[in-house]
Amino acid sequence: MSHDAEQEISAHLIHDALQHVISSRNFANSDRKKCFLKFIVQETLAGRSDRIKAYTIAVDIFGRSPSFDPTADPLVRIEAGRMRRCLEHYYLTEGASDRVQITVPKGGYVPHFSLRTEAKSLVAPVMADERMNAGRMPAVIPTPAVFDQAPAALASSSPLPHKPLRLGGRLPIVRLLLAILLAVTLIGAAVLFLLLEPQETEKGRIIAERGPTLIVLPFENDSGDPAQTIYARGTTEAVIGALILFKNIFVLGADSSFRFQTQKVLRDAIPGVRVDYVLKGSINRMDSRIVINVALLRAEDHQYLWSGSFRQEFNPGNMIDLQQDIAMQVARIVVQPHGVIDKAELRSNAGRPPDALSSYECILQTREYWRQPNAKQHKQVRACLEQAIRMDPNYADAWAALAFIYTDEIRVDFNPNAERPDPAGSALELARRAVALAPDSPLPLQAVAIAHWLRREPYLSIAAYEHARTLNPHDSDILADLGRAYSLTGDWDRGIPLIREAFERNPAQPSWYRMFIAIFHYMHGRYPEALEEARKIGTPDLVYTHVILAMIYGQIGSKDEANYEVNEILRLYPDFGEKAMFEFERRNIAPAIIVGMVDGLRKAGLDVSSHEEAANQKD
Repeated sequence: MSHDAEQEISAHLIHDALQHVISSRNFANSDRKKCFLKFIVQETLAGRSDRIKAYTIAVDIFGRSPSFDPTADPLVRIEAGRMRRCLEHYYLTEGASDRVQITVPKGGYVPHFSLRTEAKSLVAPVMADERMNAGRMPAVIPTPAVFDQAPAALASSSPLPHKPLRLGGRLPIVRLLLAILLAVTLIGAAVLFLLLEPQETEKGRIIAERGPTLIVLPFENDSGDPAQTIYARGTTEAVIGALILFKNIFVLGADSSFRFQTQKVLRDAIPGVRVDYVLKGSINRMDSRIVINVALLRAEDHQYLWSGSFRQEFNPGNMIDLQQDIAMQVARIVVQPHGVIDKAELRSNAGRPPDALSSYECILQTREYWRQPNAKQHKQVRACLEQAIRMDPNYADAWAALAFIYTDEIRVDFNPNAERPDPAGSALELARRAVALAPDSPLPLQAVAIAHWLRREPYLSIAAYEHARTLNPHDSDILADLGRAYSLTGDWDRGIPLIREAFERNPAQPSWYRMFIAIFHYMHGRYPEALEEARKIGTPDLVYTHVILAMIYGQIGSKDEANYEVNEILRLYPDFGEKAMFEFERRNIAPAIIVGMVDGLRKAGLDVSSHEEAANQKD
């Protein structure tokens, strides 16, 4: 059994804790999450935690066939992520006073049980208010520790006068009423500040300049059933909650959506407010199916940029899961990197010279460069970002993006700078500056991760990627980068599902990530599958595109194709054969993978020097 070593927890207490969780609002309407949690807890209590594997869960709980392949299908990992988030929310709200806490640590599915030293009785009534959920930025929600400190903070404040005003001798009631009045006043001021900050404060204006602003209008109930109005409101909040996970766009909170209802009302209430995009939707119930229609409009001229229709079977057991699934689908399509808004913004500044671009537009250009890396665009983007951090030194994403660009001076040898002999070290400094500016943003952590990777510190790199994933588990760039890191170190079981999930979540994911799936198939002797993936890489200016193709053609004996790819390698990197071992090792590629890659390259006709030969040539 997995639990705290200091204290034994009885099975009876754990069963009670389980019942509390699965009876909560977060779990009551999701049969899948309930079955998942019950299975792993009961198996652990029965001493069978060794059975708690992705395959067993998929087959026994989710009804998948015995041919289920956990490396190809991320179902269990996705469901585990949802369950973890629901558990975290439960213990901040309904379960704040529970004595036993159930968690499922990342990296596996075996639950952990711990005794909570103090009931957080003050947290539950505050956090239970649904207005504190998806519509607010996570940073403004007090943690339990803040509430725990409240009594001490009050005790240290200025005392009341020795002879306070008495009303009927009921001083405790008066004090209580004064305290409530003060709390309501502070909360009201805080809400007003949060609501108006994006438009009326200097910080808000800076945020607006760094990226577009989007408002989600309340989803309409087109079903004719008044009871569905609550579900429509919940869908609106779920969509907002999914959108705010992505930091490349500023999303107005749920309070703004429900208070102002339309873009015009918002502008009338707060003159000068900036809204770039409007998302609206409707729900309709048809027998056992629910239809949710969503559209994205450009606020300036109300031009439709995208619309989608989601049709799903609907029942009380899946209604919450369905809401969350659709919300994440909408968020991925609309706001994730390379999504609808990114493309619209790129079109609007197409053809403008780099020195005329804003800081945010430089970030957009950087994302476009990542899709199809080439030396010319690398140089342009680097100049743009260097100007951006001079003009806007507090813009964390610009520092992070520049860190990425510096790493490409060594990673793919684009435009090396003699004044920067250690690009990876310089990139790490930039990335750390970005983290200091925005510790809750995933992009700076990704920049830290790639810098550590190129400094040959793979486990520090993976740790940074994992931290970024906790901030936004749905960002396809994070999933793909983390999958690349795991794969090259030989951990295929973790790496390949992440890359595949990235492409499932974002079909516009940069195609060069497919080279790692190609290597995966190659190392398992599946050369036709490897070739199919390699042909989709589509980045002819990257030497590794041709390295992957050459080693596959070498293994299958396609001499003409192998010869062509070898010539392309030497065109892009004339002494690659001499430095191949060094290049592979500095990318933290596992030794067994290096052996397999070198074997294929030699069969393709590339003269790859061994360590000893390379050392002799250097001497």
